[in-house]
Amino acid sequence: MRPSPKTDVLVAVDTALRGTGFVRRGHVWLQDRGDGCSGWLGFGVTAALDLTPLVGVCFRRYDEVCRALGVGIPGTPLVSVPLGYLMGEKPVWRWTFEPGGDHAPVAASLVDAVREHGQPYVDKHAKWDALARELVARPESLLDFERARKLSIIHVLNGDARAAGEVLKKERERVADSSDVYARSYRAFAHRFELALLA
Repeated sequence: MRPSPKTDVLVAVDTALRGTGFVRRGHVWLQDRGDGCSGWLGFGVTAALDLTPLVGVCFRRYDEVCRALGVGIPGTPLVSVPLGYLMGEKPVWRWTFEPGGDHAPVAASLVDAVREHGQPYVDKHAKWDALARELVARPESLLDFERARKLSIIHVLNGDARAAGEVLKKERERVADSSDVYARSYRAFAHRFELALLA
């Protein structure tokens, strides 16, 4: 049985990524950076065979806390951005592969962009201490719905339970009168966090 067009495209990308250090792990590619850190590369894939690459970094220590709290998906990046966002004045947001076509040139173009624009992002964020300082100093760089969760985990991993508790308290107060899905989910997270990590 012939592989699907999507599989053909991902095989071409995987082949082009050889030599970059990114190795396929399920639906993402990881690059071992040492000290429990991995560069992360994922793709949004449409039925029309458009790939939208995202690059980021993930940390084993962060994943372990998330797993203990029952939140997030292991191997999900702590920070990530679409590759096009990193490309300056002439971004390419997606690479289009033609069904049945020669995928090697398009895959090579995509991987060249990962090397030129994505790898420096991974390099910059691959050190826990530097990234943690940056996120604490600029919390607005995190999405609203993930900010309190990520910052509280970062603080506790850095040994600052007081700061973690302050983040939890501030967000709990912000959503106190809300009954939407986020508010309910956040309150459950904060309760589990306090029981597991601040007790």
